Amino acid sequence: MDLLPTLLILNPGEIVVKTGGILHTFPVMRSLSLPAVCLLQVTTFFVQTLSAQDVFFRTDSVTVSAVGDIMAHQTQITSAWNSERECYDFGPVFTYTVDLLSQADITLGNFETTLPGVEEMYTGYPAFGAPDALASALKDAGFDLFNTANNHCCDKGRLGLTRTLDVLDRLQLLHVGTYRNEAEYEKNRVLFIERNRLKLAFMGYTYGTNGINAPQGTVVSLLDTALMAADVRLALLGNPDFIIAIVHFGTEYLLEPDSGQAGTVDFLFKQGVDVVLGGHPHVLQGFELENRVDQNGEFKPRLVVYSLGNFLSNQAKPHRDGGIILNFTLKKTVDVAGFKTGGIGNVHYFPVWVFNRYRESPNRFLLVPWSSFFSITRRSGWRKRTGKKCCSFTTKQRGV
Repeated sequence: MDLLPTLLILNPGEIVVKTGGILHTFPVMRSLSLPAVCLLQVTTFFVQTLSAQDVFFRTDSVTVSAVGDIMAHQTQITSAWNSERECYDFGPVFTYTVDLLSQADITLGNFETTLPGVEEMYTGYPAFGAPDALASALKDAGFDLFNTANNHCCDKGRLGLTRTLDVLDRLQLLHVGTYRNEAEYEKNRVLFIERNRLKLAFMGYTYGTNGINAPQGTVVSLLDTALMAADVRLALLGNPDFIIAIVHFGTEYLLEPDSGQAGTVDFLFKQGVDVVLGGHPHVLQGFELENRVDQNGEFKPRLVVYSLGNFLSNQAKPHRDGGIILNFTLKKTVDVAGFKTGGIGNVHYFPVWVFNRYRESPNRFLLVPWSSFFSITRRSGWRKRTGKKCCSFTTKQRGV
């Protein structure tokens, strides 16, 4: 074979391979003392690829978009009814956010309602139940994964909890946090997802279910230190590149995380979780990206967003009338010796405001990204009525 290397030299910081009379020098990411078998593997791989990037180190990444609470109040349900087609249609709500939501490799949120499938059970607060059309619209908008563990997941009893999962499965939407039975819980309490050669482990939890016991036979993952520690241990057995916990916790409408949230996040990071995405307060709270050491001695960047706020709801008071689309990138670099390094970067967000008086649309609710606000309003003519309110909301979010 013409490409068969005739010379392979290991120098400090580089490897030199000779093929067809030409010397190829490749940098090594760290000082190595490779055994003969490893040199043979390097040689074989070199013959197959002739790529320094692939042979000696490779960086793979996954982009993630995360939003907060997705709710369906009665006004939203009523406005989603399309009388001409005689069906519910939530699609127009996402007209101006679909491009932002569909860009990431994984888009996720907190599904804070149920899908009971019975018209009489389509209600808003205090016992949430929505038409299946909401889940279909979320799928079309670009969502991939939901945490279904929250304080409203048991609002419609066993039917609401189990059928929600049935509908999500039918739409090929992934979910964590609630389970139809013990067997499903044991199998999926840690959800592994592989994207772009990265393996991610997801878990979902809630602080409670508004005093409603989980329907007999079903399982809701609650915030419990023993349970969470066991889940992280189970996740680590799967050798993931990153562990992500989606957590429903905190004090409603409080603009800063409470002590319980801080303690939960510290505990999860100590166990080995890399990212914590919070919801439930219905307002935005801050995020932190800093190096933390876990109980295994691993010191690396870890990201927490204490509350992503409301993504979709009919809560119109200040701070509650919108949220953000948070974006971040998970990266993994592996060198020729199998040494792996990971990182979290490119953390940024788009403020999104919920406009609930959009008379120009068949559905009066519309998610408005601040980046598109003026172009949208220039066409629709409602800038004067809404500009002050939207600007006030998004300006507050710049300090998140």
